[in-house]
Amino acid sequence: MAWLRILLAIVLLPVLASSAFAQQSGEAARVALVIANEAYPQARIAGAVAQGRAVAQTLSAGGFDVVAVENADRNALRQAIAGFAGKLTRGAQVVVFYSGHAIQQRSRNFLLPVQNGADGAVDLDEIVDPLIVARPASALIFLDAGRDNPWQGKAKGLLPLEPMEGIAVLFPAAPGKAVPSGSDRAADAWLKAIRTPGLEMAQALKQMRDTVSRETRRRQQVWFSAEPPQGLVVTPVAQPVAVAQSSRAVIPPPQTSGATQDAAYDLAFWESIRNSRKAAEYRAYLDAYPNGRFASLARTREQEYRAGPATPVSTAAAAASSPAAGAPQRDCAGCPELVAIPAGNFQMGSNDLYEFEKPVHPVTIRGFHLGAREVTFEEWDLCIDQGGCNFRPDDRGLGRGKRPVTDIHWNDANAYLAWLSARTGKRYRLPTESEWEYAARAGTVTTYPWGQTLVKERANCLGCNDQKRGSAVAAGQFPANAFGLYDMAGNAAEWVADCWSENYRSAPRDGSAFIVGGCRERVLRGGSFNNDPRYLRSAARFKYEADVRFYTNGFRVARDR
Repeated sequence: MAWLRILLAIVLLPVLASSAFAQQSGEAARVALVIANEAYPQARIAGAVAQGRAVAQTLSAGGFDVVAVENADRNALRQAIAGFAGKLTRGAQVVVFYSGHAIQQRSRNFLLPVQNGADGAVDLDEIVDPLIVARPASALIFLDAGRDNPWQGKAKGLLPLEPMEGIAVLFPAAPGKAVPSGSDRAADAWLKAIRTPGLEMAQALKQMRDTVSRETRRRQQVWFSAEPPQGLVVTPVAQPVAVAQSSRAVIPPPQTSGATQDAAYDLAFWESIRNSRKAAEYRAYLDAYPNGRFASLARTREQEYRAGPATPVSTAAAAASSPAAGAPQRDCAGCPELVAIPAGNFQMGSNDLYEFEKPVHPVTIRGFHLGAREVTFEEWDLCIDQGGCNFRPDDRGLGRGKRPVTDIHWNDANAYLAWLSARTGKRYRLPTESEWEYAARAGTVTTYPWGQTLVKERANCLGCNDQKRGSAVAAGQFPANAFGLYDMAGNAAEWVADCWSENYRSAPRDGSAFIVGGCRERVLRGGSFNNDPRYLRSAARFKYEADVRFYTNGFRVARDR
């Protein structure tokens, strides 16, 4: 194999040298190849094309010259590889992403086009060898392959590649192992990591590895041949806008110039990190915008997260010793009223009824602010009037005003929160599921916030009242809990930040949200006017598709301190 590589180097060197000399001045070239093969007649890979487009878009936004191809036959595959090879220069930063089927034969790895299977296979060395000759400063080859397929024979997965100077190779499963059926999290976790402004690829791979291991409970273990050399950053801190726009909750910056455009870029960068709990990301924002609109808040968040988690106390002690917990405040006229929730810890979940509420587990919560009431039509309509929200939900002839806004999906709620953050300069978000339950319990360990059994006229639900209401009522009509929060049980079901999970075995213990790449179902809490009392238990949880609206579903805001 070594002699073949030397021969190829001799043949290819004159071709690559001319473009390499052209790059002697200025910034290093950034080149990428993205191949997404989905439409295999015998073994379709659902979502591969969409994944490839997302990767290509992220790389392009990061300044890479991207060669991309979808559902390629052998000729198209080799043409894309040749086009990519022609762009390589010495000292370049390079990313290769392949999503499709692959097999190992004759001690090498082969990529499979969508037609002709193994008969049309393309040797991975057609990508590797030009890279070796080009001598990139830092390169990553991510083969999102290794799935079981009809062409693999007895040899599963992929063969490991030998260490190469400046080039790292990434597999979604260990060499010789097939990707576990139905649980491939690697590409989503990697894509999320590389979208982080200023994050080195080596750190992104470690973050991805840990995420995949945790989310699959170690069923899937990613493999990489070596850490990429320092300097390979997909999303530089100077490119905040594309990162921010990748979130549907962010209001895109206007296409203007001068000071107005700078302010829009500032906002876009902030929106891309506003839900982060990483000090390094706030430092990246401050490096880019030391006098930015959110600089003061960024410094506060950086110091808080660098200092580590707050010392926990029990929720009962927190509720008893913190009279300020119920003191409301507003950040602006028309903003939701907030209550300060003290830091503490509690036992989350229930072992009594449903598997998806198990197991009971300890969670530590940082102090935060939570809406005293569910967001109302009045507050939502202000967002519409000021251009932050573009959906006007139907009130079903029941009136708007102080009633909780409903018929809202998860993405609608996040659009409102982005607008509120921009308006106030403070970090608004959805509460995490554990924050929500901690706040709902308010120091109690009983089935309901008010006790072990249902008490009439404590909430709005089916069976909670002597006279059936059949709709959401004005927020705050029933008694508040010990933290001063209204309607944590009943009235409108409330979106939280988390992806749905079938149990709590992999749930975070630090109060953060449970997030998996590409999740379509998000969690709702608290039950609604249309639910029976089982759904109003403090531990009760249910799910709904994030982009589907329903007439019982609303939300309340959270804000970091």
